[in-house]
Amino acid sequence: MKKYLICLFAALVCTGQYGCKKFLNVTPLDKLSGITFWQSQADVDAFTTDIYAQFRNVLTSTMYMPAIGELRSGYILPAVNNNTNTAGEKNIRLVYNAFAVNNLKASNGGVLDASRAWSGIGLANITKWYQFYTIIQDANILYDRVNKGVPGLSADDKKRCMAEAVFIRCFTYFFMVRIYGNVAYYTQAYQQAPLPRENFVSVISKCIADLSAVKNDLPLVYQDPALLAIKATRGAADDLLMNMNMWNAGFDKANQATYWQNTADLGAEIIASNIYRLLPLENFDQVMRGKSNEGIFEFAQNVNYEGEANPRAFFGDMVLRYPYKGAGSDNNSSHAYFTAAYLQRLYPTGIADKRLTLWFDKYMLSQDGNFQLLKFQGSIISGATGASAVPEWGLIIFRYADAILLRAEALAYQGKDTEAANMLNMIRTRAAAPSYSGPGGQDLQDAIFNERCKELMGEGYLYFDLLRTGRITNATWTNFPLTQDLIDKGAWTWPIDGAALYNNPYMQLNTYWQ
Repeated sequence: MKKYLICLFAALVCTGQYGCKKFLNVTPLDKLSGITFWQSQADVDAFTTDIYAQFRNVLTSTMYMPAIGELRSGYILPAVNNNTNTAGEKNIRLVYNAFAVNNLKASNGGVLDASRAWSGIGLANITKWYQFYTIIQDANILYDRVNKGVPGLSADDKKRCMAEAVFIRCFTYFFMVRIYGNVAYYTQAYQQAPLPRENFVSVISKCIADLSAVKNDLPLVYQDPALLAIKATRGAADDLLMNMNMWNAGFDKANQATYWQNTADLGAEIIASNIYRLLPLENFDQVMRGKSNEGIFEFAQNVNYEGEANPRAFFGDMVLRYPYKGAGSDNNSSHAYFTAAYLQRLYPTGIADKRLTLWFDKYMLSQDGNFQLLKFQGSIISGATGASAVPEWGLIIFRYADAILLRAEALAYQGKDTEAANMLNMIRTRAAAPSYSGPGGQDLQDAIFNERCKELMGEGYLYFDLLRTGRITNATWTNFPLTQDLIDKGAWTWPIDGAALYNNPYMQLNTYWQ
């Protein structure tokens, strides 16, 4: 009881301190109780904080980011032939083989096969889209309550909070679209009537319009450094808009030119803000830990103020081993590796690149438990042991390098080759790699794609980049290409849990997986 009271007191102190690093671990009480709750700026802040916490909790419930954004590329396979690992862990790692051939089925050794050893790591959570609709509902409620008026909220703060609600809602829909395809779209605070699924291009177009209208109501930075990159800012909105525009450009061919121009303009705005910078690669552990000057939007983790995070939620847990993780039978080898052929495509022999020397070691081409991706190395969590003895990673969603390379890509598609190459070379200069001096057109577009593969490796972009650029259909770019017919049938999506059908006669599941 004494321990419980001490913990409760500490939690209450943290909820009242903006400087407390436990920003994403506060749960406001009675948050939906209407007039009895919405009485102050503090109530609005607490409610908003809880929405971010909900999203973080979804992403750490399982290996969410690796599963949706990396493992289906076909380039990541399990390291299972090292005798220092336990048999149980070896069997769990075999799920990477199922991902690599796009087998998300609930049978025949698929990712969602409940009879397999990996069923216990919670991958079925990814099929449950109601988690995201809870977040969307709360974002809509936040917008509605602030719009109606909260005592003590200034006019500027009112606009900022409403814009933040729109950012959260659009960010959530962007996540959902890339996972499930078509989704039911709503913006009402207390939506009652069931809705059918809407074409995902239409949904993203509405999000682009909604966020564009309010993004300038968001601050460039927050005065409190504890909030760096973990709340919506104008830069975070710009980067989200860039990603949404480039996503739609891949599927809405008739309007590609508009999406590309929007992306180029938004990228120029981020660069001109002088808020963000590329950190030296020698200090890259700061980027992966979070709250760095390169970070634009992320979900921070800090075990000094929170419970232990699920290590499997972070890609670094798959591609590091002792001494970059704590000693233990499961940590003595890495869990997965990138195929040698893929790495050799990205890093041709004899071409200088600091990422080659700082992010890999002599076992770079090893297709076993010796492989490591050292961009995720860092100080091991103090006091952590066993599986939890890993570096203190953040969930990095958007960072400056992503914005630079998206702008480069948009410019290259527009035929603005010189400007696109200049953007590309910003990233290459940081890596002390040779500047791009080749031809424009397809060669430049391919160079930018490969640069994203190198720079953003393990950060949740690879599969989505393959998909939106159409390279997913080409065996040159993936070990398991999808035909256009399979894409049209929804083979790129995730299955949706049957609970989505409850009380909604208009709802349909993703039929490809049925």
